[in-house]
Formats: sequence, C-alpha cells, structure tokens
Amino acid sequence: MHPGESSKRSVPSALGSGGCIDALPDGVLGHILGFLPAPEAVQTCVLARRWRHLWRTATGLRIGCCSSEDEGRRVKEQREFVDHLLLLRGSLPLDICEFGFSELEDDDVPRVNLWFRHVVMSRARVLSLRLHLFFNKFLKLDDLPLVSQHLTKLDLSSVKLQNSFLSFASCPALEHLELVYCNLASADKIASKSLKHLSLTDCVLLDEPRIYISTPSLVSLHLDSFFGRTPIFDSMPSLVKAFVRITTHCWDGCSRPDYLDCACLLCDGSDSSQGSSIMLLKGLSKAQSLVLISVPEKV
Repeated sequence: MHPGESSKRSVPSALGSGGCIDALPDGVLGHILGFLPAPEAVQTCVLARRWRHLWRTATGLRIGCCSSEDEGRRVKEQREFVDHLLLLRGSLPLDICEFGFSELEDDDVPRVNLWFRHVVMSRARVLSLRLHLFFNKFLKLDDLPLVSQHLTKLDLSSVKLQNSFLSFASCPALEHLELVYCNLASADKIASKSLKHLSLTDCVLLDEPRIYISTPSLVSLHLDSFFGRTPIFDSMPSLVKAFVRITTHCWDGCSRPDYLDCACLLCDGSDSSQGSSIMLLKGLSKAQSLVLISVPEKV
C-alpha cells in the first residue's frame, strides 16, 4: 500500500461531485436557500444542472436588504429583478417574505403594492415590509382586505393603512401584527378575532373619532408612543402582558388646575365624559402584567 492510500479512500466520494450538500434532498436545499438574500439564492443556478431551478423552491424571499441592520435598497434598483423573480416563481408557496427598501418614488407605489399582494397569494406565513423613508413619508398600501388562510405574522413600517386593510376577518390564522411608524390617521378600527400579539410603535393615530381596537384573543400588547388621540380598546380577557408608553406626542391631557381633583371632565379630548386614562386602563384591566409609562400631564 502506498503512503496516503488509506487516507485517500476515506475521503467521501461526494466531494468529487460538488460536496456533501449535493446529497441533501431538494426540499432541504430549498429551505436552506430561503435564508439567503434573493439575488444570492438565484445565483446558485450556475452551480450545476441540478441547481438550475432549485432557487424557485426557496421557502423564503429576502428582497432589498441583507440583514436587520441594513436599511435596504431603492425600489427602482430592484424593479426588474423582483418582477422577473415573482413571475418565474409563479404560485409556489412561501414560508416567509421580507421586503426592505430605503427610497421610494411615487411611481414605485403601485409596483410595491403588486409585489405585496402577490406574496399574500403565494400563501406566505410571515410577511414583512420595512421601509426606511424620510420623516412623515409613507407608502400607501391599497385599501383592500387581506385575504389569506395562511398568514400568521405581519410586520410593517412606514406605510399608510386604512380601514379595509386593518379588518383582518379574512386572515383567520393571523396571530402577530407589528406596526412601526405607520400612518393610521385614515383608519378608525383595527379588528381581528385571531390576533394574539399586537405591537404599535410611533404610529400616527386618528384624531376624531379615536381608533377602536377590537382584538378579543390578544395575549400581549406593546404600545410604545403614538401621535394623536389615545386608542380605545375593546375587552381583552386573555391579556397577559401589556406595555404602554405615553409621550408628549399624545394629544390627550388634563387641563385641571393643580388645586382640583381630576374628575376626567377636564381632560382634553374626552369622549362621553371619560378621559384618555379611563379609556386606556379599562381595556388593560385584565392584564396580569402591566408596564405603564407616561409624562405626568397625560395620565
């Protein structure tokens, strides 16, 4: 036996044909590709004949951003790629889709809406659309109901939402909703019977009437600062944990002199003689754990 012969025999034969990863079934490879940014997943088509169409089966699409710290790319830079990507994927199902863009022009809005609806129709379970735009600029999503039997988590930032979109009666599996710096000033209600986790951060809320939130199955609530009037919460008997931070951006407040007890009749923006603090705390009364932070004049 020649020196080194035994070591040569110990080398897996798979390495000679592209590596051990080739031994994995297509379904596993599609899952792995789903963790790559979409352009990198598509580029695997040049590795070998077997890989030519595997990218189409990726269970995740990550478009426009490569990490949570990345602010994303301009929509215009992605238009041609995303159009062809979604067209060639067809209606193959998705587990997760993440969009991240840093710049938006007026003629980009219809295109992003089209991409968004296409992904919903592709039975995505988790859908994220995060925009990093200039202050007070939002992408207006079409005021049409979301219809999905599969969507479980929706994560949006810097978008403008209206009533039809925020009625989730046709999304019976939706359990997580996270809105960051979204404009809800044209919406008077958020409604979902299935929602368990709701997070609103720095959102713009309706002035009159106040936005009404009906989420009877809610388990956790995170309301961290908002612009506008305090929302009204329907009964949440399953609520376990709630975090609420009220800042000077809240338009409600008590105008009583310091020497008077507050009867909530002097609260600015009071509805039916009930001030913002009563309306807020009534909805949170079932919470097992409550963190409430406020500037003094608001609560």
